[in-house]
Amino acid sequence: MQQDFTVVLRGYDRAQVDSVIGQGFDALDEGSGPAKRAAARDALRAASFDVVLRGYDRDQVDKAVRKLRGELDGPASTEDLRVTLASILRIPEPADQSIIDEVRRLRDLADRHGL
Repeated sequence: MQQDFTVVLRGYDRAQVDSVIGQGFDALDEGSGPAKRAAARDALRAASFDVVLRGYDRDQVDKAVRKLRGELDGPASTEDLRVTLASILRIPEPADQSIIDEVRRLRDLADRHGL
C-alpha cells in the first residue's frame, strides 16, 4: 500500500515521513509478526517530522499517521499483546512470567512511593 501526499511549500520532510509511514504499511502486511507491528506502533507514536521547504502536507501526514496507528492498535492476537507489553515495559523477551514480574515490581514501587 502506498500513500500519496501533496508536496507543499512548507511541509514535513519527505524522507522522514516515507520511512515511518513505510514501516507502518509493512507491519500491516499479513506475513509480518507481532514484533514488527510493535516496532511500527512505537515508531508512529514517537514520530516527529522536521518542517522543510517542499515537504509533505502536514495535515495529510498527521491524518495518515493517526489512521495507521489505529489500524496497528486494532484487535490484536495474544502474541501481539504480549510483544506490545514487553515493548512498553522494556523487557527483552515477551514471556508471560517476565511481564507479570515487571508489573508487580512497578506496582510495588508505586505503592512504596504513594502513587
